[in-house]
Amino acid sequence: MNNWGFDVEGMDLSIDPRSDFYHYAIGTWVKKTNIPAHESSWNSFQELHVRTLEQQRAIIDARTVSQREKGSAEQLCFDVYDSADDMVRRNELGATPMHADRARVNEVNTREDLIGLIANYHVRGSSVFFNPYVTIDAKSSSTYIFHIDSSGFGMPDRDYYLDSSPEHMRVRTAYQEHIVRILSLSGYNENDARKRMEIIMHVETRLARASLDKVKLRDPHATYHKMAWGELTELAPNFPWNAYAEGLAIQIPGDLIVTELEYIQEVMRILADEPLENLKTYFEWDIISDSTGLLSQDFIDENFRFSQALSGQEVIKPQWRRSLNALNGSLGELFGQLYVKKYFHESAKVKIDTLVSDLFDAYEKRILTLVWMGAETKKRAVEKLRAMRRKIGYPAKWRSYAGLIVAPDDYYGNVERITTYEFRRNLNRLGTPVDREEWFTPPQTVNAYYNPVQNEIVFPAGILQPPFFDVDADDAVNYGAIGAIIGHEMTHGFDDEGSKFDGDGNLNDWWTAEDRKHFDTLGDILVEQYGAETVEGISVNGKLTLGENIADLGGILIAYDAYQAELARTTRSDIDDFTPEQRFFLTIGQNERDIRRPEIAKTQVLNDPHAPAHLRVNCPLQHVTSFYDAFSVQPGDGMYRNPTQRAHIW
Repeated sequence: MNNWGFDVEGMDLSIDPRSDFYHYAIGTWVKKTNIPAHESSWNSFQELHVRTLEQQRAIIDARTVSQREKGSAEQLCFDVYDSADDMVRRNELGATPMHADRARVNEVNTREDLIGLIANYHVRGSSVFFNPYVTIDAKSSSTYIFHIDSSGFGMPDRDYYLDSSPEHMRVRTAYQEHIVRILSLSGYNENDARKRMEIIMHVETRLARASLDKVKLRDPHATYHKMAWGELTELAPNFPWNAYAEGLAIQIPGDLIVTELEYIQEVMRILADEPLENLKTYFEWDIISDSTGLLSQDFIDENFRFSQALSGQEVIKPQWRRSLNALNGSLGELFGQLYVKKYFHESAKVKIDTLVSDLFDAYEKRILTLVWMGAETKKRAVEKLRAMRRKIGYPAKWRSYAGLIVAPDDYYGNVERITTYEFRRNLNRLGTPVDREEWFTPPQTVNAYYNPVQNEIVFPAGILQPPFFDVDADDAVNYGAIGAIIGHEMTHGFDDEGSKFDGDGNLNDWWTAEDRKHFDTLGDILVEQYGAETVEGISVNGKLTLGENIADLGGILIAYDAYQAELARTTRSDIDDFTPEQRFFLTIGQNERDIRRPEIAKTQVLNDPHAPAHLRVNCPLQHVTSFYDAFSVQPGDGMYRNPTQRAHIW
């Protein structure tokens, strides 16, 4: 890394930037970099993620006995970490921590009694058969509402159960063997384990057939089915819904939302027509599969073996990282208090605020100059943009964990108590004002998100570090890195999904029909462009990746305009013979440097709404006029795209 914050040595100057800009920007890095054995991929985000884990480890390593005041953030976090890290204790216990839960299911003699257990296990964090939770009503963003969502898969997506492609079949076979091995570790002989595996696959496949595919799930209208509680009993009349609400210890809701109607109806059919022993087998498997990561090393090793089918990772991550993952997955925000106190500098927040303001100004100007959007929709779009909230660094107020009890020698019990505590916190939202200050990711996270129902962009402290942000770096790097990421998240408010929510966060068709048609036509250009690409012999799904592709393109355009505004305030100069504009676009390329094992590459292209890294650079840049100018791209060049096929969306 040089003194302006960019890895010039990682470039491959033998490649013409007009032919393949991605590999021109990072080609030497790709050639010289090896994926660490304990990683499935290696990229800019993963590099920073590992650095933040080292920072977090330093907090853990510095812990002292005096920091264990009961109920303090330190006591709760350190005890959870220590309980996860104590493999001697966990190996001594083996499978015994889950025995009582399994016994409760196996001792059931009637279908009614088994159904009666569902609420009890939901309270403890299970999502057996379906997933209940409380969140904001997508059409009434000032209100919390009860939801019933789908669940029930042990593989990443329904297609792994239904599709006969070689990749889906390969993973499905690995999953079946995984079930057999886990059941064998849980005490079943080989023959019984295989019989139970067949039952489990049968039930999960039924659920898969009744589920929406991943493209349809991106449509918020397709997963919004609001009804009165009484209508739920008509939708699924054979389920004891009132007793279920009592089991959750909530008052019967007036209204609720069912995300997938066919799915919940199929669950009811399964509960009614599957033999009781099949239901017990599936229920017990849910308990076992939820528990395996909390048990002894043999269970952990088997989990890792199956994960290799999806990731290709060669070596399991070291124990300290697995223990940190356990802590972040259970008390992430609480641990985040300790993290930001030590590692986040308020000066970064001030600098980011200025950069974000530039991005908002740039986006508003772009909206106002769009030729395909009418005046009324422009007015509403600007109103939404101006209403968009920004959250940077860490929450303005922290969650309370008053009354939570954890112990340094009871990992299984700690996770059960924490999941129950969080489930109760979630259900207790019913009837309360929506908490606009809540965060949905810990501050130490190396990521960012846009939340449509609150119309907000969120940037945790973890991502506000090099290579994405550095107060001492060249402005081209900061605007091309964190600026493009922030612009990406802002654009999610106006992509094919986020654009269906208004400035108050309500699912509401605020566009004119003509403008929506123009928008969809421009989006179809991206669908076709990305859909023509393949990775590891598998076609990219242009419809699945459309939202992220729109956001990538918008983020680059907004960040570029914002950088031009910054240049107007300061001075222009070349560095290492690169113009400011060239440095900006080079940073776009470096942002996405990424190498992957074949297994994770195939898993990504089948399931991830993000396109593969090289496409996230080369494809959007072909629609950016200023990129053509910066590198003199001409007809016939690999990066050239006919002007009539450029998607000038935002």
